Amino acid sequence: MTVPAASGATRAACAPLGDRLPTHLDGHRSRVIDPVSPLVHAWGDPPIVLRCGVPKPAGYSENSIQTTDVNGVLWFQQVTPLTVRWTAVRRAANVELDVPTTYPAQGGLLVQLGAAIKQSIP
Repeated sequence: MTVPAASGATRAACAPLGDRLPTHLDGHRSRVIDPVSPLVHAWGDPPIVLRCGVPKPAGYSENSIQTTDVNGVLWFQQVTPLTVRWTAVRRAANVELDVPTTYPAQGGLLVQLGAAIKQSIP
């Protein structure tokens, strides 16, 4: 898994998120990842991967049809044949969630993670 090349300020903005992330995400247990980094977290197998400190996604716009607000967190969706990438666009640091397309009902993941993101990252 690739660790984001985040600046010191972005790393500092991401730091509180790790303490607020759930140990289980939609029934999937958190897992150890390689390389170990406070900017990357994963659950399940195949892994659902969260990365904090990523750049704003190409094509992002607040008014895009791929952007949705879930409980006060704006998520931008990008779909590939194998994954759906959801990026929470925040002022201090963006958070990316890669979900294998084999996982149904991905909106529930956004709800579960949104509270931690909203509390942690302005």
